[in-house]
Amino acid sequence: MDTGLKVWAEIVRYVYPDLAILRDRTQWLAGNFERPSVFIETDLVSDKTHTPRANRIVEDVGLVFHFDKERVTEEDEGEPIPFDLAPLFAFLRQKKYLYASKRFGVALVMEPPRNRPEKDRVEVTCRYSYLLSVPKLPVPKINEFHIGYEGKELNP
Repeated sequence: MDTGLKVWAEIVRYVYPDLAILRDRTQWLAGNFERPSVFIETDLVSDKTHTPRANRIVEDVGLVFHFDKERVTEEDEGEPIPFDLAPLFAFLRQKKYLYASKRFGVALVMEPPRNRPEKDRVEVTCRYSYLLSVPKLPVPKINEFHIGYEGKELNP
């Protein structure tokens, strides 16, 4: 699981603590999951060098919130219960579309999300970026020096 996906799962877990989170695409496409739930998928857009020690990662995220099926009476059997996305959008607006994850050590800078309601789900999409540190490669130390003068090697 990549960093962006982990941070989005952290955001969803914070806003909706009891909501099941799906990450496996094959399980989601097969429909083998409990409702209500959310499927999270990220897609890499670009990975560019920002500084010698950090890369700027730009990704798209798709959050698919699946509604629960209403089972109060027989007439309502199978009718979806609309999912309230107001807490998620309020949380992102409150954070000014910048979420700093202390757990994963990155800060997501987001564009305002767009949503597309369907019959039994709501799809939320958003583009975001973050800086990912590049580990510093160890440089071997030089412990021997050889000095040459007029074709001869001198010992220091």
